[in-house]
Amino acid sequence: MSALEDILERRARLVAEADAQRSGLARELATCSSALTVVDRGIAWAGWLRARPYLVVAVVTAIAVLRPKLAFAWSARLLTLWRAGLFLYEAVKPAIDNFKSARESKGS
Repeated sequence: MSALEDILERRARLVAEADAQRSGLARELATCSSALTVVDRGIAWAGWLRARPYLVVAVVTAIAVLRPKLAFAWSARLLTLWRAGLFLYEAVKPAIDNFKSARESKGS
């Protein structure tokens, strides 16, 4: 067998393998599509609200004035969520920094 035939055979095998991997990934993503749709919508809403902070302030103020018990309960939940997020971020931050520094040194 010539070198060209070896290369063409290897290429055909790799293309078939890539097609199989692509279809497997598509199947696995199809099972997660509803969750990904919800996450995508949440990110879109967060971006929309971030562009309009006055609406967030107005809604929070209205809830605080009209339903103070509800506002107090939700503020406690949000504070707990904030603290948990901050704790997780601080726990993961060294790994993120290591990844970034390794990536930068690899690119140099």
